[in-house]
Amino acid sequence: MKVKYIRWSTIGQSGARQQLDTTQYDLVLQEQISGSIAFSKRPEGAKLLKLIIAGKITDLYVEEFSRLGRNAFDTLSTLNTCEQHNVVVHIQNMKLESKIDGKPNPIFKLFSHMVSVIAEQERELIRERTEMGKIAARQRGIVFGRKAGSNERKIDFLNKDTNKLILRYLNEGKTTIREIAKITDASTATVCKVKKVAIETKQLIAA
Repeated sequence: MKVKYIRWSTIGQSGARQQLDTTQYDLVLQEQISGSIAFSKRPEGAKLLKLIIAGKITDLYVEEFSRLGRNAFDTLSTLNTCEQHNVVVHIQNMKLESKIDGKPNPIFKLFSHMVSVIAEQERELIRERTEMGKIAARQRGIVFGRKAGSNERKIDFLNKDTNKLILRYLNEGKTTIREIAKITDASTATVCKVKKVAIETKQLIAA
């Protein structure tokens, strides 16, 4: 089975560009979720891994290496799972395949390591520059965040990528707050807040 995996991060982005050729696949898995979430913790990412491990996928198509993980280690772990289960990975923006004529492509392995590490370094650099910019702005007297006395809309709070994932685990009712915090890289305080807001807005089925 040929599968395409599509992920985009924010409301301002769109998966439309990645969907241009979806008719040539047996299955298309797509989700709007932060790239900071581990691949195995993404709803569609987890579904994809289960299909791979079950031996139901022959070819996996993604636009770029960064779609396959939150960092270099996570991306390479996903690629390793594909390799172990004989899945040919196609990186479309580079026109690169993990196998050629049924044999491992050494160029693919080289690029997968290089691109994954570079992408992670770029994310860290952007994060560092953003933080330094905020520090410099604070020194100039600029205040970030909501205005004093204002409240974030509860529905907007629940619609944040990580919070949506937390709410999904809460509604499944099979995982403790501490476990959910570990899985989603959130604090237990955040998980508790999501639970509280979800109860108030009647979004928590398991309550």
